[in-house]
Amino acid sequence: MAKNKKYSTVLEDNYIYISHLDEKFQFWKLPTWPDQISDSMQSTFAQTTALGRTAPVFTFSNSGPRSVQISIPLHRDLMDDVNIGISNTALGEGEDYVDNLIKALQSISLPKYNLTNKAVEPPLVALRLGNEIFIKGIVSGPIGVTFGKPILSNGKYAKIDLSLTVTEVDPYDATSV
Repeated sequence: MAKNKKYSTVLEDNYIYISHLDEKFQFWKLPTWPDQISDSMQSTFAQTTALGRTAPVFTFSNSGPRSVQISIPLHRDLMDDVNIGISNTALGEGEDYVDNLIKALQSISLPKYNLTNKAVEPPLVALRLGNEIFIKGIVSGPIGVTFGKPILSNGKYAKIDLSLTVTEVDPYDATSV
């Protein structure tokens, strides 16, 4: 029993937090785990050929940003079974938990307008997957939603694949990694 409790504690720490909605979707409420996670960071060093040297001298130019790409498979029937009576997400008429998650994720691609200083604020997200992946940034690129059969009695697709890439916005240095 203690082993299962330890496992569920790890799952409770997996989430996507969407700042402009102030909503956190925890993965223990999403009965799924990404099949594959791509975590990458670019670095660039400028190469200079120095007089009298046989090898070039490399100087740091820039690095980053770090980006994490995930694809999450969802099943409507599992989402409903796990979230009924647990989730505080308000469902619209004819909607389920998958519909709410899709809408929340698609809202990430739209900016939030700050009327006070007339600025456009990118919607920040935080993504945590286990003890290996944590990134805070913006969603860059498409938010993919792929619908797959079977079709349920309510006319909705049972299997949905969500994909997105989070790109870090706060720079950091080698010691903070």
